[in-house]
Order: sequence, then C-alpha cells, then structure tokens
Amino acid sequence: MQLTLTLSGSGMQLLLLVSSLLLWENVASKPTAIVSTDDLYHRLVEQSHNTFIMAADVYREFDINFAKRSWMKDRILPLCHTASIHTPENLEEVHEMKTEDFLNSIINVSVSWKEPLKHLVSAVTALPGASVSMGKKAVDMKDKNLIILEGLQTLYNRTQAKVEENFENFDFPAWSGLKDLQSSDEDTHLFAIYNLCRCFKRDIHKIDTYLKVLRCRVVFKNECGVSTF
Repeated sequence: MQLTLTLSGSGMQLLLLVSSLLLWENVASKPTAIVSTDDLYHRLVEQSHNTFIMAADVYREFDINFAKRSWMKDRILPLCHTASIHTPENLEEVHEMKTEDFLNSIINVSVSWKEPLKHLVSAVTALPGASVSMGKKAVDMKDKNLIILEGLQTLYNRTQAKVEENFENFDFPAWSGLKDLQSSDEDTHLFAIYNLCRCFKRDIHKIDTYLKVLRCRVVFKNECGVSTF
C-alpha cells in the first residue's frame, strides 16, 4: 500500500511538472502574452530572426535539390507579390517614417503572407524527395508568421492607443500565384514554389531588419548603432 501511494505521488509530481513546462512553452512562444512593449520588441526580434534562418534553410534546400538552372535563362523572375508595399529603403527614409507608419508597412507585409504560406506548406510537404526537416520548417514559418503578425498588431495598437483594428481589412496586395503552384506542369509548379521560397526569405529578412530598427528607436532610444541599410 505504501509503495502504491509513493508511486502515485511521484506520478502526480511528474504530471504537474510536465503541465508547468507545457504552459511555460506556450506563454514563451506567444510574444503578445501580457508583457511590456520593450519585452515584446525583444521577443519579436527573436521570432523574426529565427524565422529568417528557417526561410533561408528552406530556400537553400529547394535551390540545391529542385531548382533548375534553365529557369534563370528561360524565365524572368517575377516581382514578389508584396513589392507594391512601400517600405523604407535607406536610413533617411527610416528616420522620416513615423513608428506607427513603419509598423503599418510591416503588418501589411506579414498579412500578405498568411494565404501564400498555407499553400507553400501544402506544396513543400507533398513534394517528392523533400526532406521531413524541410516540411517541418515550412510549417514553422507559417506558424511563426502568425505569431509575429499578432505581436506587430499589439505594438501598433499600443502606439495608436486605441482599440484593435480589423487588420484583415487592410489594403494589402493579393497573391495570384495559386494557379501556377497547383499546375500539373512540373516546371511551372516547381518554379512557383521557388518564387514563394525566394520572396518569403526576402520579406522575412525585411521584417527582421525593420523590427531591429524599431527596437533601436523605441527601446534603446536610437543608442544601438543599427546600420543595416
């Protein structure tokens, strides 16, 4: 009887420990859990940086294993669907842009990737010969983009000091690449995946860079020497 009670107690302690760890992991992964603006910037910079690393890995693996050199000769690389979103291109533009306008631009970029990333995940995970790691990273990219978007919305609302807006109504550019992505022509299909990987890597690098610039401005009062442009 004593042995049964001891085991039950140990089992309960283990269950409580696992529950605590899962709760902490959930809170840590959501940068908008009730935190200060400074901490939110730190968490978002970490999330965006890690997402950029994953995007670079997915792009690199696809480029090595699936991209065809003939594309560079026979096809013109299309503009990314987010190309029309105005974002600062140099330090002068950075200094001139208000924080809320800066956040607004980044939010537009992030929102614009919600739908394409869903389809990219489906395409990558169904790609014959794609590694399990590549598929997992594609899923993580989609999930982390949503986490980053949630954090950006929170920062924007705090800057605006007003109730949350419906960001789905923002005038973000539509993505029109689904037809090519679902094409039965292998070259067209693979080229569409390639462009999604290429463009997301480009855009998440932008988001990461801009978040670091904004953190420098808001958290460190421009005393951090950011010189990424």
